[in-house]
Amino acid sequence: MKLDINKIELKKLADNIFQIYHDGTILKFNCPTLLAPFGIDTEYNKQLLRLELDEQKNSEITHFKKVILHIENLIKKKLEVSDEQFKSVIRKRNNKCDILELRLKTMKNRILTDIEFQDKDNNYLKTIYDLPKQSYLKVNLEINGLWDYRTDKKESNKCGLIVYTTKIFVLV
Repeated sequence: MKLDINKIELKKLADNIFQIYHDGTILKFNCPTLLAPFGIDTEYNKQLLRLELDEQKNSEITHFKKVILHIENLIKKKLEVSDEQFKSVIRKRNNKCDILELRLKTMKNRILTDIEFQDKDNNYLKTIYDLPKQSYLKVNLEINGLWDYRTDKKESNKCGLIVYTTKIFVLV
């Protein structure tokens, strides 16, 4: 799929939240196999999954990272936002692999993200809360929306993408 800035639409859902569509559909991707070094985290009452983008493992990870950064650049260009005003879902780390930060899809405090284990016999009763640290995963993700808390008065406010994981497949 070729991404075109003219086909990106933003539909306002709330004061600071916008739904993102490309040619009328939500952007969905399958991630390459990535390491989840920390398991599930909670930050600002959101369940997060942080995945390590080790580009030295294979070129598929490098390509995937470039696609995510390309989408962010298209959104920045469309909104005329500077790099300082945009919070990327890819966290740069000095002397370590970058981290991709995803939210677990929830509704009314109920997690909707599915989880499946490769070893079903030993993990048939496990839930998403049992996701072990240092696990290798394949995830389905969707770039669902955009949050925008920029105002004329506060220069430090930012905007960024809302990226959910809809399915987690645990390999190890």
